[in-house]
Amino acid sequence: MNFQAFIMNPNDAKRILIGAKGRLNPMEFAQGLVAIVVILSALNILSIIPGLGMMIGLFMIPIGLVAIFAWVCIFSKRFHDAGKSGWMTLAAIGGSIMISIILGMILSPIFGIATVSDFSSLQSMGAGMTLKNTVSNILVNGALGYYMFNLSPVSEAASPSSD
Repeated sequence: MNFQAFIMNPNDAKRILIGAKGRLNPMEFAQGLVAIVVILSALNILSIIPGLGMMIGLFMIPIGLVAIFAWVCIFSKRFHDAGKSGWMTLAAIGGSIMISIILGMILSPIFGIATVSDFSSLQSMGAGMTLKNTVSNILVNGALGYYMFNLSPVSEAASPSSD
């Protein structure tokens, strides 16, 4: 498989990332997920640059909310393409939370991050926390994306109505 196929055409960005109605084939889903993960990972890594971190942090709240919305939209459309209800996205959200918690427990000691009882060192987000969050984001979305990519699409005639 060619890596160019995972790069989204800017003309398709609105159709792929916005709106929960409709369908996304596996490659369109992968393109949307890659775009979301790359943007969030890049901003997360840029936030550790001195002087730029505070400005990036201010933009992360609205960008994060837009990314969550786009994430829900692409998962909902992919579930529609597989003949399932878009509400199955709630299960994907639950799965991502569970995987994130488990990865947090595994990755925190690896990246030298304080335990939950040591809040004093968590006041400033350091490079270890940034890298842990970036790695966790990539692994969680990679695992869920792999599952979603491999869902079998149903034919138009056999599919249920869109939610």
